[in-house]
Amino acid sequence: MARYFSSHGTSALSVTHYRIRLDWRPGQGSVRALAEIVVVPRETLDTVTLDLARLRVTAAAVEGVPAAWRQRRRKLFVTPQRPFPEGVPARLAVAYQGVPGPLRMGRLDDYAGWFRTGDGVRVASEPLGAPSWFPCNDRPDDRAAYRFEITVPHGYQVCCNGRLTSRRPDGQGRTRWTYEHDGPMATYLATVAIGRFVLQEQSGGPPGVLLRNAFPARVAEDAAHDLGRQAQMLNIFTGLFGPYPFGEYGVVVVDALVGDPQEAQTLSVFGTDRIDGRRGYEDEVAHELAHQWFGNSVGIADWRDIWLKEGLATYAEWLWEEASGAEAAHARALREVARLRHGDQDLVLADPGAGRLFDDEVYFRGAATVHALRLTLGEERFFRLLKEWAARHRGAVVTTPHFVALAEEVAGHGLDAFFRDWLRRRAVPELT
Repeated sequence: MARYFSSHGTSALSVTHYRIRLDWRPGQGSVRALAEIVVVPRETLDTVTLDLARLRVTAAAVEGVPAAWRQRRRKLFVTPQRPFPEGVPARLAVAYQGVPGPLRMGRLDDYAGWFRTGDGVRVASEPLGAPSWFPCNDRPDDRAAYRFEITVPHGYQVCCNGRLTSRRPDGQGRTRWTYEHDGPMATYLATVAIGRFVLQEQSGGPPGVLLRNAFPARVAEDAAHDLGRQAQMLNIFTGLFGPYPFGEYGVVVVDALVGDPQEAQTLSVFGTDRIDGRRGYEDEVAHELAHQWFGNSVGIADWRDIWLKEGLATYAEWLWEEASGAEAAHARALREVARLRHGDQDLVLADPGAGRLFDDEVYFRGAATVHALRLTLGEERFFRLLKEWAARHRGAVVTTPHFVALAEEVAGHGLDAFFRDWLRRRAVPELT
């Protein structure tokens, strides 16, 4: 079965590590950058192909030896003096510069990537925006470790995936912020936010997990309130899904109207339009946190499997609402299924099509499917399934058949009719 975005990324190699050294200049918003990338060819290659858009390469090297390169249609081709042997790691260095910006997502009729904000930058790499700011193998099943070294003028703060390991002035009015994340992480989950932030740490979460947030000073009081129950969410989700899979988590609120928050590994990106001081968007806070288990730690092999992360994260919202004393998950599921059954019912959940990846039906029918499975399996087996799913596939990528196989293993019998009705047919089943 063909991938949805076959022009992005290549199966001829995998990347094990990215080191992104990026110097950002306000005003025009230009960058000068160096990406050091460890690639492992899956076959002998004369040329390595990476994704990169809008930015101009100025030099390339392989293992310290200058290499030829060319750019064409959002692709970068690096050709060393000798071929890349199969299975042997090679270190590429790519120097590049320019003014990054968002990229049009074609069939999705939307933009992703590098955006300017009121006081800096935000990045929404999902689904195809990572090449807007670094050269990469942009496919969800190729996951790596990351090191970000972002240099900005004094007075700006930087937030990235992973943990802040150093913050050093350079003596010229600028500061280098270094973040490390062992991953594994897909390119679409990589992010950076630059702005004038208040940095806050929270306590009360699972032992060993650093919980930190960042937000503009003008919304600091409201943001601290709206994000104030993340530690409680972490504890509840850890009880339901198993141990939190990373060493840190947090939200950065950027000075912009973002709309739907942006999923990123260990660091979700919200706009000021989702801060109201009344926890009016707390369901989205829960949703993005749940992605750390479903979508980030347990990744998807291809975008057609998006329901596996969005359906489970949406269902986690309902579980949070239930645990926090709001609407019961069953009542919410009944309401959403009734709404879906009165709609067009024109989407196949396990294969929604590239143009409908972020359709509401993917999210809500996905969550309803999870709840229907809960009713089918019973409480004990269902929650054992969620924990086993997160544990067995931690750090790996999965497909819909993986989920079906585990559900049938936990059930102790086949579930062909259930998954055919909920995943493969357009008509939305009744919730029974």
